[in-house]
Order: sequence, then C-alpha cells, then structure tokens
Amino acid sequence: MSADVLFAGGTAVLPVGPVLADVAVRDGVITAVGEPGTLAADHVVDVRGLVVLPGAIDVHVHFRQPGFEYKEDFASGTAAAACGGVTTVCDMPNTHPPVTTASRFRAKQALAANAAHVDFALWAGGTDLFELTEMAALGAVGVKVYMNRSHRPDDPYAAELSMPDDETLRKVFWLAADLGLPVAVHVADHEHEARVRARLQAVSTTDARLVCRSYRSDGVLDGLERVLAAARDIGTRVHVAHASLAPTSAIGMIAAARDAGGNVSCECGPPALLEDELDTLGVRGVPFAFPPDDADFYWSSLADGSIDLVATDHAPHSKADKDVGRNNVWDAPPGYPGVETSLPLMVDAVLSGRLTWRRLVELTSAAPARLCGLTTKGAIARGVDADLVLVDPSTSRVVAADRLHSKAGWTPFEGRQLSGALTATYLRGRLVAQDGQVVDGQHMGRFVSPPRWVSERGQSC
Repeated sequence: MSADVLFAGGTAVLPVGPVLADVAVRDGVITAVGEPGTLAADHVVDVRGLVVLPGAIDVHVHFRQPGFEYKEDFASGTAAAACGGVTTVCDMPNTHPPVTTASRFRAKQALAANAAHVDFALWAGGTDLFELTEMAALGAVGVKVYMNRSHRPDDPYAAELSMPDDETLRKVFWLAADLGLPVAVHVADHEHEARVRARLQAVSTTDARLVCRSYRSDGVLDGLERVLAAARDIGTRVHVAHASLAPTSAIGMIAAARDAGGNVSCECGPPALLEDELDTLGVRGVPFAFPPDDADFYWSSLADGSIDLVATDHAPHSKADKDVGRNNVWDAPPGYPGVETSLPLMVDAVLSGRLTWRRLVELTSAAPARLCGLTTKGAIARGVDADLVLVDPSTSRVVAADRLHSKAGWTPFEGRQLSGALTATYLRGRLVAQDGQVVDGQHMGRFVSPPRWVSERGQSC
C-alpha cells in the first residue's frame, strides 16, 4: 500500500539515535522507516540536509482559557506551540474557573476543540475525589496538585486547587494510584516561603534575583520529602513539576527515590536564563533565572537523566501585568512565555555540545509521551502519529518577540542567537507551521488522552 507522504533523505532521530532514513506516512500515521531510496509515496518532501525530530510534547502549559484570554488562549498558545515544534500540549487546570469538575473539564475541552493548531490534553485539578474520577473518565492525562498557595490576592483559582493539608494530598494520591494516573505536583511549603519572602522583601524591592531565590528556599525540600514519602507509601506515580524551582539538592532527592524503586519523575525547562540577565529583564525573567553554576548543574542533569523531561511551564502574562513589578518586583506575577522558544533552545544546546540528538528526543518527546500515557506520540516509529519537526542545523536564528505568537508579546530571550532553525512542523503528516509562521486555516488539533482504564468494579471509565 502506497504512502501518502514520504519525508526523504533526512537524518531522522529514531529511538536508537540519528539515522539517515526515509519516513513514510499514510493517513497521518508513520507506516515505515527505511533506508533512503527504499520507500515510495504519492508526495515526497525532500528533507536532505535536515534533522527530522518527533514533535515535542509540552506537558506543562498555561494557555489561560477560560478566564484570562487577554493573556493567552488556545488559538494563540497552540500557534506558538506549532511554530516552536511542539505538536502536543497538556494544559494545566488553574484557569478561571479552575478545572476541578467534570463539567468544567468538558467546557474547556470544547473551547480548545475548534481553535487548536496542535493536539492538546488536559490535566485535572482539585480535591473532590468524585469529580477527579469523572475527569479521569473524560480523558484527563493526570492530576495536578498544588501544595503552594498564591501570594497574590487576585488569583481566583488558588483556593480550589491548593491542598489544604497532607491528609487531603494523600487521599488524592490514593485515588490517582487507583485510577492509574500520574500526579504532577507543584511542591512547596507556603508558610516557610512566606517567611523567606518577607525577609527578602526587607532587603530589596528592586532586585528580581531575590524573587527567584525565594522560590528555592529549603522549605521546598520539606514539602518534597512529604511528597516522596507519600508516593512511596501509596505507590502513586508522581511527577515533580518545575524541579528547578527548588534547591539543586532536590534533584538528588528525586533520583534517590527513583533508585529506591519509587515511580518518580521530574521536569525542568531549558535552564538558559542567568540571574545576571535580570539586571535588564527585571521581573520578566522571574522565576527561572539561575546562577551560572546552577544552570550548568541543570544542563548536566538533563544530559545524564537525573531530570527526566523538558516542560516549559509556559506562563504568559501581559506586559502590563509584569510592569506591576516595576517599582516593587514582589508585586508582579511569576512566569514567562516559553512554549515557542523551548525546542529551539534545546536544539541550540545539542549543536553547542551540551546534549545529544537522542537525549533531546527523550527529553522533549519520548519521556513526556510516557508520563501522560500518549501511546501514539513521542517517537519516529511505525504506528506512531506522524508529528514531525524539520531542523536545519546549518543555520541560526535570532529570537524576536515580533515573530512569536503568544499574546504576551514579549520574551526573556529577546535577541538571543540560537544555532539551528526549525523550518517546518507537521501534525499527523500535514504541515501546520513553516519558517516561524502557522499555516492559515490549519486548526487540526485534536483532544488526546491516555487509553481508557477499567476499574476494579469492571466498569470502563
């Protein structure tokens, strides 16, 4: 049976590593990977000289819809994803209203259904065990647990999403283990963090470095110990969100728990922003800016497997939102847009020798697919969705906000020259972005979910 499309002559990064190969696609699915010249198709895409990657999966994005559409929505967020080589996104539940019930889950799914340029999945949130079970049945990829509470009184979702105590956290862990779903945890100790913030605020209201450091206080380690103990006792599959929002010793704690048999993983975004850059960026670089030694540590941990995967915590805020911190950095909301710049930063890391192509694919595609149970994603292999990204390693590009697609309209990486250029993104074999622009009318994104589970009561859920 002839293929629809053949990606011919490129260096495909397969699970075994980079291989000169042709990739054949039919009906949106990879049907064969063979030596150059051995496969045929109705349409041939010449990818000679290019690196062919599986589409990236970002398991941690905040597309702000519903409730904060002035910051981002599914149309703008998935356009940014497509142009950044991200073909599947997993959106977090801290919208307004927060996704803590099945009806809200359905409503959010409907909002994205006709707007998404790439495939999308949804995390469930909250503490209501019945509603979490219902959202699992609707296809949630997992449960997001917030141990933190907002330091800002204008966050309308925090109360419904935050764990009030460890007993509630353990109940959620027990349920997730029964459902077979991962739990992504924002690890924190709010009281400890509040004390640290108060002490640092007395030192300076203009030094954005202090805001970054306030998130990485030792209180996070206390919270992490409790999470790892609960995971061990209950057998829950636990994923530590933004592990770089903790002291570096947290990575060793997670690795030790994994070595002891715990089903524990962790993520961080590309550690590409340094604290000294906050002299210019101010709060626009908060909270993921690092001292040089810490940045090198996180790059090494990505390379050696201590950190399992890359996820951006894409957190778009308007310029006006961030400028609230112009006179007092503690007043601005944390986070910055990252879904469009993450894979280019990772490609640059490969071409500068920090990572291998094989490790990049593990971090950005394979491991995220495993975490979220997306069995048709994450690799260039037969039977997998033909989500592909073409990279020209011989050129470079400069990051410019006016070429990006988030509603935020800014990036902390403005002016950064990155080796390698993403030239095209394909979703199930169809072109959705080319040379940094979305293809008009290609709202091809679908809702994706892990395989349906069967409860002990024998009911398909």
